[in-house]
Amino acid sequence: MEQQHDAAQARPVGARGSLRSATFEATTSCFSLMDLEFVILDVNTAFSEATGLAPEELIGRQAFEVFPENPQQSDDAPARTMRQSLERVIATGERDDLHIHRYDIPHPTQPGTFVERYWSPVNIPVLDDDGVLVAILQQVEDVTDYREDLVKVLGYLQEEPTGTSAEGARRFTTYAATAMAHSSLYHSAQREVAQLQEALTRRAVIDQAKGILMGRHHCTSEEAFNQLRKLSNDTNVPLRDVASALIYQASVPPSPDGAAQEQGPA
Repeated sequence: MEQQHDAAQARPVGARGSLRSATFEATTSCFSLMDLEFVILDVNTAFSEATGLAPEELIGRQAFEVFPENPQQSDDAPARTMRQSLERVIATGERDDLHIHRYDIPHPTQPGTFVERYWSPVNIPVLDDDGVLVAILQQVEDVTDYREDLVKVLGYLQEEPTGTSAEGARRFTTYAATAMAHSSLYHSAQREVAQLQEALTRRAVIDQAKGILMGRHHCTSEEAFNQLRKLSNDTNVPLRDVASALIYQASVPPSPDGAAQEQGPA
Protein backbone atom coordinates (compact mmCIF):
# COMPACT_ATOMS: atom_id res chain seq x y z
CA MET A 1 0.00 0.00 0.00
CA GLU A 2 2.84 2.37 0.87
CA GLN A 3 4.55 1.62 -2.45
CA GLN A 4 1.32 2.43 -4.31
CA HIS A 5 1.10 5.73 -2.40
CA ASP A 6 4.70 6.58 -3.35
CA ALA A 7 3.98 5.80 -7.00
CA ALA A 8 0.90 7.97 -6.94
CA GLN A 9 2.98 10.78 -5.48
CA ALA A 10 5.58 10.40 -8.22
CA ARG A 11 3.18 10.51 -11.15
CA PRO A 12 2.10 14.17 -10.73
CA VAL A 13 5.70 15.23 -10.30
CA GLY A 14 6.66 13.55 -13.54
CA ALA A 15 3.62 14.99 -15.30
CA ARG A 16 4.42 18.45 -13.94
CA GLY A 17 8.01 18.18 -15.15
CA SER A 18 6.84 17.07 -18.57
CA LEU A 19 4.38 19.97 -18.73
CA ARG A 20 7.11 22.46 -17.80
CA SER A 21 9.33 21.07 -20.53
CA ALA A 22 6.53 21.26 -23.07
CA THR A 23 5.72 24.85 -22.05
CA PHE A 24 9.38 25.88 -22.34
CA GLU A 25 9.43 24.51 -25.86
CA ALA A 26 6.01 25.73 -26.99
CA THR A 27 6.20 29.38 -25.88
CA THR A 28 6.84 32.00 -28.54
CA SER A 29 9.15 33.89 -26.16
CA CYS A 30 12.85 33.20 -26.58
CA PHE A 31 14.42 31.34 -23.63
CA SER A 32 17.91 30.09 -22.91
CA LEU A 33 19.10 28.39 -19.72
CA MET A 34 22.68 29.03 -18.59
CA ASP A 35 24.82 27.78 -15.72
CA LEU A 36 26.70 30.22 -13.50
CA GLU A 37 29.65 30.25 -15.91
CA PHE A 38 27.24 31.33 -18.67
CA VAL A 39 27.47 28.02 -20.48
CA ILE A 40 24.22 27.35 -22.37
CA LEU A 41 22.38 24.35 -20.94
CA ASP A 42 19.24 24.48 -23.05
CA VAL A 43 17.32 26.71 -25.46
CA ASN A 44 13.80 26.58 -26.83
CA THR A 45 12.77 26.65 -30.47
CA ALA A 46 11.93 30.36 -30.39
CA PHE A 47 15.44 31.24 -29.18
CA SER A 48 17.01 29.05 -31.85
CA GLU A 49 14.89 30.63 -34.58
CA ALA A 50 15.59 34.17 -33.39
CA THR A 51 19.35 33.65 -33.44
CA GLY A 52 19.47 31.47 -36.56
CA LEU A 53 21.46 28.79 -34.73
CA ALA A 54 20.37 25.20 -34.14
CA PRO A 55 20.21 23.96 -30.54
CA GLU A 56 23.25 21.73 -31.09
CA GLU A 57 25.23 24.83 -32.09
CA LEU A 58 24.31 26.52 -28.81
CA ILE A 59 24.02 23.93 -26.04
CA GLY A 60 27.26 23.27 -24.19
CA ARG A 61 28.95 26.43 -25.40
CA GLN A 62 29.77 29.60 -23.48
CA ALA A 63 27.23 32.27 -24.37
CA PHE A 64 29.74 35.03 -25.04
CA GLU A 65 31.74 32.74 -27.32
CA VAL A 66 28.63 31.91 -29.35
CA PHE A 67 27.62 35.59 -29.43
CA PRO A 68 30.78 37.68 -29.69
CA GLU A 69 30.56 41.44 -29.99
CA ASN A 70 30.22 43.04 -33.39
CA PRO A 71 33.54 44.93 -33.78
CA GLN A 72 31.59 47.91 -35.13
CA GLN A 73 29.54 47.94 -31.91
CA SER A 74 32.41 47.41 -29.46
CA ASP A 75 32.32 51.02 -28.24
CA ASP A 76 28.83 50.33 -26.84
CA ALA A 77 30.18 47.31 -24.90
CA PRO A 78 26.99 45.23 -25.33
CA ALA A 79 28.64 42.05 -24.04
CA ARG A 80 29.94 43.81 -20.94
CA THR A 81 26.50 45.25 -20.23
CA MET A 82 24.91 41.82 -20.61
CA ARG A 83 27.56 40.17 -18.44
CA GLN A 84 27.03 42.78 -15.73
CA SER A 85 23.32 42.02 -15.77
CA LEU A 86 23.97 38.28 -15.37
CA GLU A 87 26.46 38.96 -12.58
CA ARG A 88 23.87 41.08 -10.76
CA VAL A 89 21.52 38.07 -10.83
CA ILE A 90 24.27 35.92 -9.29
CA ALA A 91 25.10 38.56 -6.67
CA THR A 92 21.54 39.43 -5.65
CA GLY A 93 19.51 36.35 -6.51
CA GLU A 94 16.98 38.65 -8.16
CA ARG A 95 15.85 39.10 -11.76
CA ASP A 96 17.48 41.85 -13.79
CA ASP A 97 15.84 43.67 -16.73
CA LEU A 98 17.82 45.45 -19.44
CA HIS A 99 14.75 46.88 -21.24
CA ILE A 100 16.04 47.80 -24.73
CA HIS A 101 19.53 46.50 -25.48
CA ARG A 102 21.32 46.45 -28.82
CA TYR A 103 23.31 43.27 -29.24
CA ASP A 104 24.18 42.35 -32.83
CA ILE A 105 24.43 38.63 -33.62
CA PRO A 106 26.61 36.76 -36.09
CA HIS A 107 25.00 36.29 -39.48
CA PRO A 108 23.97 32.63 -39.67
CA THR A 109 25.12 32.12 -43.28
CA GLN A 110 27.78 34.82 -43.76
CA PRO A 111 30.74 34.20 -41.43
CA GLY A 112 32.43 37.35 -40.15
CA THR A 113 29.37 39.55 -40.62
CA PHE A 114 26.75 40.62 -38.09
CA VAL A 115 23.02 41.34 -38.09
CA GLU A 116 21.84 44.42 -36.16
CA ARG A 117 19.44 43.41 -33.42
CA TYR A 118 17.66 45.12 -30.53
CA TRP A 119 16.43 42.97 -27.67
CA SER A 120 14.41 43.24 -24.47
CA PRO A 121 16.29 40.83 -22.15
CA VAL A 122 15.25 39.65 -18.70
CA ASN A 123 17.70 37.51 -16.70
CA ILE A 124 15.95 35.36 -14.10
CA PRO A 125 17.51 33.36 -11.22
CA VAL A 126 16.79 29.62 -11.05
CA LEU A 127 16.93 28.18 -7.53
CA ASP A 128 17.05 24.57 -6.34
CA ASP A 129 14.84 23.12 -3.60
CA ASP A 130 17.16 24.59 -0.96
CA GLY A 131 16.96 28.08 -2.42
CA VAL A 132 20.47 27.97 -3.86
CA LEU A 133 21.06 29.68 -7.21
CA VAL A 134 21.96 26.99 -9.74
CA ALA A 135 21.26 28.56 -13.14
CA ILE A 136 20.03 31.65 -14.98
CA LEU A 137 17.04 31.66 -17.29
CA GLN A 138 17.26 34.36 -19.92
CA GLN A 139 14.13 35.58 -21.70
CA VAL A 140 14.68 37.83 -24.70
CA GLU A 141 12.30 39.49 -27.12
CA ASP A 142 13.51 40.70 -30.51
CA VAL A 143 12.23 44.30 -30.70
CA THR A 144 14.29 45.38 -33.72
CA ASP A 145 11.22 46.00 -35.89
CA TYR A 146 9.67 48.24 -33.23
CA ARG A 147 12.70 50.30 -32.34
CA GLU A 148 11.60 53.19 -34.58
CA ASP A 149 8.33 53.47 -32.64
CA LEU A 150 10.20 53.46 -29.35
CA VAL A 151 12.59 56.16 -30.57
CA LYS A 152 9.59 58.30 -31.58
CA VAL A 153 8.18 57.95 -28.08
CA LEU A 154 11.43 58.99 -26.45
CA GLY A 155 11.92 61.82 -28.94
CA TYR A 156 8.48 63.20 -28.18
CA LEU A 157 9.19 63.30 -24.47
CA GLN A 158 12.45 65.16 -25.05
CA GLU A 159 10.88 67.85 -27.25
CA GLU A 160 9.61 71.19 -26.01
CA PRO A 161 5.81 70.89 -25.94
CA THR A 162 3.96 72.99 -28.50
CA GLY A 163 0.38 72.45 -27.36
CA THR A 164 -1.69 72.29 -24.23
CA SER A 165 -4.22 69.63 -25.23
CA ALA A 166 -4.70 66.87 -22.69
CA GLU A 167 -6.61 64.98 -25.40
CA GLY A 168 -3.53 65.09 -27.60
CA ALA A 169 -1.46 63.65 -24.76
CA ARG A 170 -3.98 60.85 -24.29
CA ARG A 171 -3.97 60.03 -27.99
CA PHE A 172 -0.20 59.85 -28.02
CA THR A 173 -0.20 57.65 -24.92
CA THR A 174 -2.60 55.29 -26.70
CA TYR A 175 -0.27 55.20 -29.71
CA ALA A 176 2.71 54.47 -27.47
CA ALA A 177 0.87 51.72 -25.65
CA THR A 178 -0.17 50.09 -28.93
CA ALA A 179 3.32 50.26 -30.39
CA MET A 180 4.89 48.77 -27.30
CA ALA A 181 2.25 46.09 -26.88
CA HIS A 182 2.89 44.93 -30.44
CA SER A 183 6.60 44.71 -29.67
CA SER A 184 5.93 41.96 -27.09
CA LEU A 185 7.87 43.68 -24.33
CA TYR A 186 5.52 42.26 -21.69
CA HIS A 187 6.52 43.50 -18.21
CA SER A 188 8.98 46.02 -19.61
CA ALA A 189 6.29 47.47 -21.88
CA GLN A 190 3.82 47.81 -19.03
CA ARG A 191 6.31 49.82 -16.99
CA GLU A 192 7.33 51.96 -19.94
CA VAL A 193 3.72 52.75 -20.87
CA ALA A 194 2.85 53.62 -17.28
CA GLN A 195 5.82 55.98 -17.13
CA LEU A 196 4.87 57.49 -20.48
CA GLN A 197 1.31 58.07 -19.39
CA GLU A 198 2.44 59.73 -16.18
CA ALA A 199 4.95 61.91 -18.04
CA LEU A 200 2.45 62.92 -20.72
CA THR A 201 -0.29 63.69 -18.20
CA ARG A 202 2.10 65.74 -16.10
CA ARG A 203 3.26 67.63 -19.17
CA ALA A 204 -0.31 68.37 -20.26
CA VAL A 205 -1.20 69.76 -16.81
CA ILE A 206 1.92 71.93 -16.70
CA ASP A 207 1.34 73.18 -20.24
CA GLN A 208 -2.23 74.17 -19.38
CA ALA A 209 -1.05 76.04 -16.28
CA LYS A 210 1.61 77.80 -18.32
CA GLY A 211 -1.04 78.90 -20.80
CA ILE A 212 -3.08 80.42 -17.97
CA LEU A 213 -0.08 82.38 -16.68
CA MET A 214 0.88 83.51 -20.18
CA GLY A 215 -2.65 84.87 -20.69
CA ARG A 216 -2.71 86.62 -17.33
CA HIS A 217 0.75 88.15 -17.37
CA HIS A 218 1.45 88.37 -21.12
CA CYS A 219 4.70 86.50 -20.60
CA THR A 220 6.58 83.88 -22.59
CA SER A 221 6.29 80.12 -22.13
CA GLU A 222 9.68 80.04 -20.43
CA GLU A 223 8.76 82.87 -18.05
CA ALA A 224 5.50 81.15 -17.15
CA PHE A 225 7.33 77.92 -16.43
CA ASN A 226 9.83 79.75 -14.25
CA GLN A 227 6.93 81.22 -12.25
CA LEU A 228 5.51 77.74 -11.69
CA ARG A 229 8.88 76.36 -10.70
CA LYS A 230 9.52 79.24 -8.25
CA LEU A 231 6.13 78.73 -6.63
CA SER A 232 6.83 75.01 -6.37
CA ASN A 233 10.20 75.67 -4.72
CA ASP A 234 8.84 78.33 -2.37
CA THR A 235 5.95 76.16 -1.17
CA ASN A 236 7.77 72.82 -1.35
CA VAL A 237 4.87 71.46 -3.40
CA PRO A 238 5.48 69.28 -6.48
CA LEU A 239 5.33 71.21 -9.75
CA ARG A 240 2.42 69.16 -11.09
CA ASP A 241 0.35 69.85 -7.94
CA VAL A 242 1.05 73.58 -8.22
CA ALA A 243 -0.07 73.50 -11.85
CA SER A 244 -3.21 71.50 -10.97
CA ALA A 245 -4.12 74.00 -8.24
CA LEU A 246 -3.71 76.90 -10.67
CA ILE A 247 -5.94 75.19 -13.24
CA TYR A 248 -8.59 74.50 -10.60
CA GLN A 249 -8.46 78.10 -9.38
CA ALA A 250 -8.88 79.37 -12.93
CA SER A 251 -11.85 77.09 -13.55
CA VAL A 252 -13.88 78.32 -10.55
CA PRO A 253 -15.94 81.41 -11.40
CA PRO A 254 -15.56 84.32 -8.94
CA SER A 255 -18.43 85.18 -6.58
CA PRO A 256 -19.90 88.68 -6.50
CA ASP A 257 -17.65 89.67 -3.60
CA GLY A 258 -14.57 88.49 -5.52
CA ALA A 259 -14.04 85.23 -3.72
CA ALA A 260 -14.30 81.85 -5.40
CA GLN A 261 -17.74 80.31 -5.21
CA GLU A 262 -18.02 77.21 -3.10
CA GLN A 263 -18.57 74.23 -5.32
CA GLY A 264 -21.67 72.16 -4.55
CA PRO A 265 -22.43 68.63 -5.68
CA ALA A 266 -23.02 68.07 -9.36
